[in-house]
Amino acid sequence: MVVVQGCDRLRSDARVLRARSDLTLTMAPALCQSVREALSAGARSVAVDLREAKAVDVVGLAALLQSGAAVAEASATFSVVAPEALHAAVTAARLCEEIPFVAGIPDADSDTADLLDAPRLPEETPLVAHAARLGLRQPTWDELTLFARWAEDRALDEMVGSDLLYRCRHLGPYHPDFVAEIFASPTSLTLLVEPLESPGRPVGFVRLYGIQLASGIAFLETVITTRESLRKGWGVAASRLLLAYAMDALGIHRVEAKVYAYNVLSANALRRNGFHQEGALRAAHRYQGEWWDILVFSILEDEMRAQRTRETYPDFGFGFAQPR
Repeated sequence: MVVVQGCDRLRSDARVLRARSDLTLTMAPALCQSVREALSAGARSVAVDLREAKAVDVVGLAALLQSGAAVAEASATFSVVAPEALHAAVTAARLCEEIPFVAGIPDADSDTADLLDAPRLPEETPLVAHAARLGLRQPTWDELTLFARWAEDRALDEMVGSDLLYRCRHLGPYHPDFVAEIFASPTSLTLLVEPLESPGRPVGFVRLYGIQLASGIAFLETVITTRESLRKGWGVAASRLLLAYAMDALGIHRVEAKVYAYNVLSANALRRNGFHQEGALRAAHRYQGEWWDILVFSILEDEMRAQRTRETYPDFGFGFAQPR
């Protein structure tokens, strides 16, 4: 749970929203909530102070973008103060033109609100999104070893060819680069798939990568690690849930996925979720001594919404209307 302190003290028309920790998935709702409150109170200038943050992930960047758009729509000014590490993340996400960095807080007399990421007990694993049968959540630190185990599964590698698992296999689950990819990537979001009937026992992961927030494009990877889980349809359900979250929280309008032509189950799962095959990369992958095509699928926002009507998902957004 994320809480906001100090918003009841704000009175002037210049607001500073100060993050005391990293701007990641757990902090993003607090940022958007406090921006909404500042605008409701009549703020004409909103500055986000990220100087104490060491990392920002793709959800935090989406929150910044949506906050800036909301402030602009209210004919107010929006600015962000951040350290060099966050500038690098914004560059990697290709958002340098969209996020208005400034050198310092524009008004020293501005009212200030602290955004606080509430302490979380180690055993807690809050769900980022959930449906009737399963939920999606970030891994815990100890669960990074799951990726190492999955990375050594030769059959899984042949079916999926996951770049994430390849990196884990050769770097190790606690290498700084792999840890950053899981917990603080500006261009990807990796979530464990957890059936609600067996909490604490994930059956795989879903991942959006190559995310381009400015254009609303992402790529999907779904990895379900056992045949039993595949038979139960966890991959189909988890992918559909992730797409709903991506539309609401990230503003994604197009998702692309690739699958080896011999992986008929994965191709059929994409079709069940409303994906359309756009084409094939001919003879692009070698498997068991033969060259195979890689099939290219995509789904657009209206198609994702059509799939979503089959579910009873809540709104996963941050309270701002997404541009259409």
